[in-house]
Amino acid sequence: MPTTPDGGCSGKVAGHKNAYFGDLHVHTSDSFDAYFFNSLNGPREAYRFAKGEMAGLPTGESDPDTAGRMVQLDRPLDFTAVTDHAEYLGDFRTICQAQGNVPAGTNPACNIIGQNTRNNINALVNGDTPFATQLILAGLTGLPLTRFAWRNQIAITDEEYQPCSFTTLHGYEYSSQKTGQMLHRNVLFLGDKLPADVFGSEQITDVLIENNTNDEWRLFDNLKQTCVVADGCQVLTIPHSLNLSDGRMFLPPDPVTGIPLGRNGDPLTRDDAQLRATMDRALEIHQHKGNSECAVGLEGSYLQGEEGSCTFELNKSVCSGLPDDPASCKKFCTGNAETDPAFCGFHQQPTFAVSLCETAGPNGASGPTTNCTTPLDMARNALAEGLRVKQELGGINPYRQAFIGSSDTHNGVPGNVKENGWPGHGGVLDNLPRSQLGYWSCDRASEDPADPASCTNRQFLDRGRAFNPGGVAGVWAEQNTREDIWNAVHRGETFATSGPRMRIRSFASWNRLPANICERLANGDDLIAQGLVGARMGGDLPPKPDGAGAPQIAVWAMQDAGGNEPGAPLQRLDLVKGWLDAAGQPKVRVFDAIAKTSDTVEPPSKDCSVQAGRHPEQLCAVWSDPDFQSARDAFYYARAFEVPSCRWSEHLCAAKGVDCSKLDPANGIFPQASGLQGFEGCCSIAGTPGSFRGSRTFNTIEERAWASPIWYDASAKQ
Repeated sequence: MPTTPDGGCSGKVAGHKNAYFGDLHVHTSDSFDAYFFNSLNGPREAYRFAKGEMAGLPTGESDPDTAGRMVQLDRPLDFTAVTDHAEYLGDFRTICQAQGNVPAGTNPACNIIGQNTRNNINALVNGDTPFATQLILAGLTGLPLTRFAWRNQIAITDEEYQPCSFTTLHGYEYSSQKTGQMLHRNVLFLGDKLPADVFGSEQITDVLIENNTNDEWRLFDNLKQTCVVADGCQVLTIPHSLNLSDGRMFLPPDPVTGIPLGRNGDPLTRDDAQLRATMDRALEIHQHKGNSECAVGLEGSYLQGEEGSCTFELNKSVCSGLPDDPASCKKFCTGNAETDPAFCGFHQQPTFAVSLCETAGPNGASGPTTNCTTPLDMARNALAEGLRVKQELGGINPYRQAFIGSSDTHNGVPGNVKENGWPGHGGVLDNLPRSQLGYWSCDRASEDPADPASCTNRQFLDRGRAFNPGGVAGVWAEQNTREDIWNAVHRGETFATSGPRMRIRSFASWNRLPANICERLANGDDLIAQGLVGARMGGDLPPKPDGAGAPQIAVWAMQDAGGNEPGAPLQRLDLVKGWLDAAGQPKVRVFDAIAKTSDTVEPPSKDCSVQAGRHPEQLCAVWSDPDFQSARDAFYYARAFEVPSCRWSEHLCAAKGVDCSKLDPANGIFPQASGLQGFEGCCSIAGTPGSFRGSRTFNTIEERAWASPIWYDASAKQ
């Protein structure tokens, strides 16, 4: 394995940190699902793609083994971790290709399994694995095949590591999804003495038993035993897809004890709370399956005041534009196809249009519906809830985490997250306009969706349209090495973006910040190393000095400089606060636009040109909490917004010049002569057979970045 040069990298400067960008959630053909979506790119191809090389993607809807498209990043990444599913890691690649001795696609049994997987993708996403698939997977669970793939990944990850220019990290994904509750975590290691095998959620003792009560504790126990106890190995975990966990990732407190459930369904103990806090160091706030900061309709009892920015890339939403929506939805889902956010039109059940959970718990206890969501499926509320749990557990906060973004690509193409021209992340599942944007379907394959009278349960399937390109992870570190990147994530000096390579930093202090604080943040100064007393993002404020008022918080952000296209300028900075009120209840509040552009913010043009105006490349502010209460725990995090731009789906529709008036009123499908078939998802379609009509949607977004929180502990003593 390459090592860092003596004395460090040539660009290392004492007291200075650089922003590095990477992807810590990457699936390749070693993942069970990704293999049958796109068998082309394994771990080595993924790392080479991240370094700037081209990669192939399949075409068609059933051939994942033939490259028909080529993609390439406009700028290499700085770091990447291949995090294939631990469950059946490399099994199908090994079996179907006889350990590389046979080309993919030549094993007829594997082709049948692959087609069955693709045909049942909606069921798999919802956690409803077909019984035939369960039997196949159960037969693989006890086999030692994952050891071979893991050993191969370790070797490739070491070989592709280039200290100072490109960092690779050893890792995998633990993908518990019993009862449809996504309880997924990426696992990242530091050190040479790695576990001999990955640890998956599907164990031979319970592969057909839908019980996830102890799934996270089994993972933490295994990592503690196989890594932490073993000399030279360090490990951290990154929860993700909390927005799809059905209330499971961050469990609510018991109304009597104030403590959430833990191991064996019993109240969480201090020891287990500490174990979770030790392992879970950062959460993935944005990725391919949606945004997990906050969501309209999921404010719960947490939000104080107004919030207008929780409409961003919602995947599973309680807002559908229907009369029984939560009250806050009505402000955004108005029925206007041109101005409503994209999620207002995602009606497919139970994948996207879901209800609020009336109860939430492990082992499928969230309900009453089989697919629901809760306010604690959103990171902002969960972090606030952690402040309350900390009080009940004597100072241990199991929900205290930093922020990163990632892609969750299943194409083995890390960092491929540009909106314009995004080719999808699911190989043959989303490589055509119809599969990306949606299409009419019938229950039976023999039926014709173009003939509504002979189509059973005719519905418009829009599974692909609710996904997005995903984000990237940013870290502030002295140099681009494994130790520096991993340690930055571990200490929380991280930030997340929704895709663009924006930079954001924050710093808090009880003392008056220097007049040049903005310049020092922009320069990458390590303020603590240079003598300032305070907290960097991801850290804890020092104990409050006697007589001190509210802390001063400095926030700086810079737009993405761009690659083969210019980046978009900034429009504003927000500061988000979480705290415990006088009654000990967790609350959140947004302080909007603590810094903002002086120009008018306009939406993009209909051709998707960004209205750059005279908006700034950088924004900076020094802010002080007007409602600070020294006796109450709190956290603060900043977020930065670009000016509006077109969503990936709108880029696709605009490039095609879709005219929704050309829809056939008989079936809501574009006539073949129009050249627009497959682009029906660009239209909001209403009516019945014979009177279908479409209104052109115009889906825009505000790309953004999130700085990891800074924490205030009211009980900390000098």
